Amino acid sequence: MSRRMAETASVLSFDSIPTMADVEATLGCVDMNQRFELYSGRLVSFAEVGHPCGHPVFCFLGLGCMRYYSIILEDLAFKHSLRIYCIDRPGVGMSHASDPDLYKIANGMNIQKFSIMGHSCGAIYAMACALRLKSRIVGTVWLMSPWVHLTLAKRMKWIKHMPTSLLKSTSTANLLYKSLAIAAKEPPSSTDPNILNYDREKLIKAMLEDNKAESLEGANNDLMVCLELNNSFGFSYKDVTLPVHVFWGTKDPVISREAVDWMEQRLPQCTLSVIEGGTHGLLWRADVVSKIFKGIASSWKLAEFERSLSQRWSIKQLGLNKHHSYRNSTYAPLQQAIQTSNIYESQGVYSSRQIFEDPDRF
Repeated sequence: MSRRMAETASVLSFDSIPTMADVEATLGCVDMNQRFELYSGRLVSFAEVGHPCGHPVFCFLGLGCMRYYSIILEDLAFKHSLRIYCIDRPGVGMSHASDPDLYKIANGMNIQKFSIMGHSCGAIYAMACALRLKSRIVGTVWLMSPWVHLTLAKRMKWIKHMPTSLLKSTSTANLLYKSLAIAAKEPPSSTDPNILNYDREKLIKAMLEDNKAESLEGANNDLMVCLELNNSFGFSYKDVTLPVHVFWGTKDPVISREAVDWMEQRLPQCTLSVIEGGTHGLLWRADVVSKIFKGIASSWKLAEFERSLSQRWSIKQLGLNKHHSYRNSTYAPLQQAIQTSNIYESQGVYSSRQIFEDPDRF
């Protein structure tokens, strides 16, 4: 079971199987149910998991997913000294139906630099941040099963022809949430001991119930964004110049190989990792998430080294400038005297300039 669940559960070891009450207690803890108030007065709900002093990472979840899904990242984030922030998008969870603004949220949390990762339709939001907040992002943009335009995905085109009223119906939202449960059946990795060992069925049941209890509107909003029924994305993935690393499973029923190949070929800096046998639920794959977290941690180490090197160089330069300024101020009267003494050279009087240039002559 997870580190957090072991702290809140009624069991005594990580190997014990938690009860449904233990799962609910974990999802109900303070860190999983935080809210941030924007200047406009609107509230945004988010979860914060991982290392308490870890490097900040904003995680954008998939269609209809809310902050509770961040619990599956808890142990791996702690292992790699990362702090994961999962923000509920407008209409999801306890977030008000307003435009998301990561810039204001990051400023309010006093987070100047951060990394980003996205799963499924969360890739849209991650890439938008990579374009608009480029200077604040550390390292690579990490994407799992990224959503692309339907003309590129070459799948699910039929859904765009469905009436909007039907797409927004409660039954459709319920269907979307059920698809999340199917994605969670992604087989766990036996190579990483930090995979959550508790019963996934209990976790999924608890998260779905909490999702429905808080908001169903968010799933509809995400769906409208994915299908671009109300508006287009407002940008192109091709405009993102930061390095992008894409993970895609060969058994993904939602995103086609053509879609991720398009990203690899058209993006300025894009790396594609193909997971053999992987489905759309790569967020549940400990081996995939572990690779991403390891890459994020390495980017932070490199950034810290470069910043340290830059600071040391700046201090050295500052010292040289101060020394140079001191020498200039010390020898300024002498230099003025040298310049003044030049008027005597024509009269056969040796100037101080000549003495300094060739002292052996005298």
